[in-house]
Amino acid sequence: MRFTLLFIFISQLLFSQKVKFESDINVAFDKAKKENKLVFIEYYNSTCTICLSIEPLFDNAEMADFYNQHFVSYKINTRDGMKSKDSLFMASQKLKFQGVPFFLFFDAEKNFVHYSGAKAEVDYLINIGKKALNTEERTGSLAQKYKSGDRSIKTLYAYSDLVQLYQDVDLCNTISNELYQVYPKENLKNHQSYLILKNTVNHIDNGFFQYWYEHLDDLKDFEKGAKKGTEIKVLEKILLESIQKDKDKWDLAKIQKVKAYTIGLGLSKTGNDFLWEEESKALKNEKKSVELFQLMSELLEENKNNVYGTLFITEFYLKLFNNKVELEKLSLELDNLKSKEMEPEQKGDWFLQKLIVLEKLQQKDAFLKLKNEALTFYKQNQLDLKLIENL
Repeated sequence: MRFTLLFIFISQLLFSQKVKFESDINVAFDKAKKENKLVFIEYYNSTCTICLSIEPLFDNAEMADFYNQHFVSYKINTRDGMKSKDSLFMASQKLKFQGVPFFLFFDAEKNFVHYSGAKAEVDYLINIGKKALNTEERTGSLAQKYKSGDRSIKTLYAYSDLVQLYQDVDLCNTISNELYQVYPKENLKNHQSYLILKNTVNHIDNGFFQYWYEHLDDLKDFEKGAKKGTEIKVLEKILLESIQKDKDKWDLAKIQKVKAYTIGLGLSKTGNDFLWEEESKALKNEKKSVELFQLMSELLEENKNNVYGTLFITEFYLKLFNNKVELEKLSLELDNLKSKEMEPEQKGDWFLQKLIVLEKLQQKDAFLKLKNEALTFYKQNQLDLKLIENL
């Protein structure tokens, strides 16, 4: 009878066992110091489907036994903003996670030692903890491996993932370039090469980007399910990020090369959608007037049914142009626009641009005549008269 009662008591104890989470992050680290343990933080969102599927596993006896034995545990819920202490802690770590869930591990001094994405499998979650305890396997060892000269594909790939959390763009670029240098070129067509492209590359000068751009027909069948057929979007994302970050640094040759990329990936029919301002400035600097006027004409033709777009283009070139030939060319383009139907604000903008052109060309009679016409129009349509009066 006593044995039966003891068995029932032990069984109930095991089944009621769960991972113990501290209620305050500072309490968790204080306890970790006293017990000489790492701090485990579940970084999650209480509305996240995957997070919700993981939650019951914290009541698993095997899971609870392992995590309670080796870690002091705490939860950071990202829903509707974190607690102030949690937010300050994450800010101090300078870690930028793009989603949830993640399992994070810190030593008692709040040094980041390991992290991993998570899924609802007990063995998988326990294995994350085992890696955190292994000084050779944990994420925190990657920086030292890299500094010591380890340039294996495994280390570079894992270290790139870590560096992205700190948003160190320059180091990310360096690592992705090193990955291409050590990667067997005969294997560039395979799935691993695609994964490296997808998960580590963020600039168009990288060899993986250039390889896959030149082999678009082979860029398929790597994604499954809902993402099937989306492989080319990886290249599009890299290209658009490069344009956003680096376009101001590019010379004319690089701009025109990137324009070709936008056409090749189907992001633009003419290549003029993303870099026309930078290309115009580069053409101006290199005194390529014929090409500059051609580009302006192409843009105006592409926007001939869009008055707002046309006025935006002419306003840009009005700021860029300063010699007589350029201004006369722009003046003709504005004359062509005059006959189009415009909203009062658009017509007001047209008057303003045309007046500035005439002023720059020192055509005083034409300027004064148009100014009187513009003042009347501005008054009738209750536009800001100061724009015209100040000319």
